[in-house]
Amino acid sequence: MASSSNPWGSSLAASPTANPGFFDFIDGEKHPSSRSFKDVLTGPAEAKGSGFEFKKSNVKGVPAILFSEEDVVRLVAPYQFTLVGKFTLRRLNLDFIRGFFRNLKLSGNFSIGLLDPRHVAIQLSNDLDYNRIFSRRSYYIANCQMRLLKWTPYFDIKEESPIVPIWLSFPNIRLHFFNQHVLHAIGSVFGRPLQSDQAMAARSRPSVARILVEIDIT
Repeated sequence: MASSSNPWGSSLAASPTANPGFFDFIDGEKHPSSRSFKDVLTGPAEAKGSGFEFKKSNVKGVPAILFSEEDVVRLVAPYQFTLVGKFTLRRLNLDFIRGFFRNLKLSGNFSIGLLDPRHVAIQLSNDLDYNRIFSRRSYYIANCQMRLLKWTPYFDIKEESPIVPIWLSFPNIRLHFFNQHVLHAIGSVFGRPLQSDQAMAARSRPSVARILVEIDIT
């Protein structure tokens, strides 16, 4: 299959902590990348000879590179915890946005990068932070609304992502089914389970169980 466009440029196969054009935040401190421009263009050393076999071909008379499904899965993997922040009216300075996320005291590292004048890429490093941020759907930063969209390999900044987090309620569940593994299994029927609510975890509301599920509402 032919690859879709890549908002991170030529280093899609890089690890989550080696993203050109981003700053990495480690223990709340900003660390700019030390890679040279040549390194960014050539990609990480570990990617060379790593098993990728991109095939040269022609599509309708135009030279092209073909990617296998397996290669695409490997290339996408470092971006599994990536969201897109969309500013409706105006976008704040990137450093201001980075400061806002730093104040959230996330459990892992994160990177913020510019996709276009209204969209920023938010790359998180673990499932816990991803679920916490995406469950909010939007944030107000200095009175500017930033809506959160799910990034996928086919994300197009000109279109809204149809994948959204939705709280599902299951009333009258028998008490012994108030178990995170059971409810995640039930939630997986509808989409990708993200988290259960605090009341369910504490069993303080046995009348109904709620779970947050990532659902394609197309």
